[in-house]
Amino acid sequence: MSAVIGSGGHTEEQAIPQTGIGFLRVMLGLQIALGLLWGISMLFFARQIVLTEASGAHIEKIALEGGAHFALVFGAILIWRAPQRGREVLMVLIFLNALWTITDLIYVPLLGLTETDFPAKIIVNAVLAIGLFIAGKRAALL
Repeated sequence: MSAVIGSGGHTEEQAIPQTGIGFLRVMLGLQIALGLLWGISMLFFARQIVLTEASGAHIEKIALEGGAHFALVFGAILIWRAPQRGREVLMVLIFLNALWTITDLIYVPLLGLTETDFPAKIIVNAVLAIGLFIAGKRAALL
């Protein structure tokens, strides 16, 4: 019989298998660490990371993306604290990481962007989307 993580009023269906929680927490930890890194850099250093257009609108767009990374961090923390209630939030994390991957796969080659952080961001977002999906399956959240 496998051990489960659950609390007081939760039924067996809502409990998280012990074998699935470890990988989920690894992926959530990556989301938190990378989200903080990107969020802080985009929110506080937007002016320094603009490419060719230093207009206010472009800087604001970068700062808004930084805010979105902080939202992903917040979502990962919510799931970490109560995995049995985090199914919908986990789906949002997977969706946004997958969406950023697809968007970057389209616009990076289309605009001919060659900075090394663009392919790195594609790889990291793809790993997060796939890893969170697998972790959610293993933890019986998806």
